[in-house]
Amino acid sequence: MKLLIVDDEWIIADSLSTMEEWSERGLGVAGIAHNGYEAIRMLEDDAEIRLVISDIRMPDMDGLQLLQYIYEEKPDTQVILVSGYEDFAYARTALKYGAKGYLLKPIDTDELLEAVDRVLAQLKPPKADTAVAQLDAPPEAMSEAQPEAPMPELPYHADIVQRAKQYIQAHLHAPLSLSDVAETVHLTPHYLGQIFKNGCGMLFNTYLTQVRMEKACSLLVQTDLRIYEICERVGYIDSKYFGKVFQKHTGMTPNDYRQRHRG
Repeated sequence: MKLLIVDDEWIIADSLSTMEEWSERGLGVAGIAHNGYEAIRMLEDDAEIRLVISDIRMPDMDGLQLLQYIYEEKPDTQVILVSGYEDFAYARTALKYGAKGYLLKPIDTDELLEAVDRVLAQLKPPKADTAVAQLDAPPEAMSEAQPEAPMPELPYHADIVQRAKQYIQAHLHAPLSLSDVAETVHLTPHYLGQIFKNGCGMLFNTYLTQVRMEKACSLLVQTDLRIYEICERVGYIDSKYFGKVFQKHTGMTPNDYRQRHRG
């Protein structure tokens, strides 16, 4: 398991990366990123990164934007945020997107390690990895489960996928993750992810982004909402990041798309 440090202040980043306490906890330091974009590249290249300690205020892409990306695209990776400002809005957004800690600078080492230990306790692998164990079954049912229990029949899958899609459509304006949707259909994220991929032919996050972009396209053409308003309505907190995702999906900026499709 690896740790990624994200901070544009070299002295702080270097100090955090060389702490002996990481190796004592079985953590390897994957490296240092100096803004959110660098962090995303490193996360995409190294699947072993499961914990990110990130500053909030950074150039190009800040810690809150990085947090949203991780929340949606890397739900198995946990984030602890660090800030030099005691800002309630920051803390509220951090909580909204699942941050496991919000620490103020100068960083108290003991406080940081306590937050890291809480995360590591949550990241401990389960003792069993069976299909039935993935269901949120009562304890008495779990004790009777067989290790290789078969997946439910396809009609059951179709119903679950449909319910998941309905929930996504109804909450498109909100931050959504596989874990959020899994909770509504009473399955673990891993099991729902398998069902969703089998039923839709794509990963959950791919589908979520596709639906958000389709809604954004519709709003661009059919309404006079400003870009930042559309960004919020389809679940993004930062219009710059939204624009990059939109351009990757459509090949155009939001403004270009609006102009072209309105004739």
